Amino acid sequence: MSLVTQGREPRRQMVLRPQSGSKQVVTAVHASAVTVETGGRSEPAPRVPATRMTFIIHVQSVSPEGDVSYDFTLDAVDLLVQPGTSEQNVDAMRDSLAFLPGLTGKGTAGRRGNTLDLNLPASLEPQRRKELKELATALQFVGNPFPQEPIGVGARWEQPLYGSGPMAASGSASFELAAVAGERLTTRFLIQQTSREQPVPPEYQTRADGGERMMLRSQTKGETLFRLDRLWPARSEMEMRVQADLSSDKEDPPRRMRIITDVKIRLEEQEG
Repeated sequence: MSLVTQGREPRRQMVLRPQSGSKQVVTAVHASAVTVETGGRSEPAPRVPATRMTFIIHVQSVSPEGDVSYDFTLDAVDLLVQPGTSEQNVDAMRDSLAFLPGLTGKGTAGRRGNTLDLNLPASLEPQRRKELKELATALQFVGNPFPQEPIGVGARWEQPLYGSGPMAASGSASFELAAVAGERLTTRFLIQQTSREQPVPPEYQTRADGGERMMLRSQTKGETLFRLDRLWPARSEMEMRVQADLSSDKEDPPRRMRIITDVKIRLEEQEG
């Protein structure tokens, strides 16, 4: 993480310091829509339900340096079904998420790095296990959002991103401290990532000869409200667009396809 500008006075070091033994309940609403472009035509993919997940976070301990040990439970998963969604897609989504309520994990968050481990059932299928481990990697950024230097309103900082996995995408994340009101901080962010063009990973191939190639681009932007006495954000809204460009020159005529996925996520702390 590198500081671009410290922002205006007054400046201070921003550190999340939740109380040991405190509890936080956060809901996360996730909605997505997919569009497929091929042969000069654009068609929306069938709708799938949005989801609302409720997390319960317990802070176990906080060190003098601000390192936090915590655990969490995914307490509930609800489907938010929009008109026009097929019952088949609703049933498929419900079946795929059935094992999630009750999922637990534990982690640490602080300036010396973050860790997060999920307690996954031994019987979990490999693909689902892989997806949840990627989720755990994303959640490792919880609790370490600010630079170490004192900052004020208008401060900007950046962090390079190094992708991993079969379609690794690298890029950068930029942040701005937009407002400070006592112990409440509002930040804005822009995250951009691009992969190199490469063969389609085996799990996504539609041709046995491996003649398909793919490139990914993604952009995420949004705003987050932090409370310095909480570990997870009090509120966060983000919009993400992922564009996958696929090609197969071994077909006649060569196939070109673009899949655009638009995602909206809203996190919100529940009072009480």
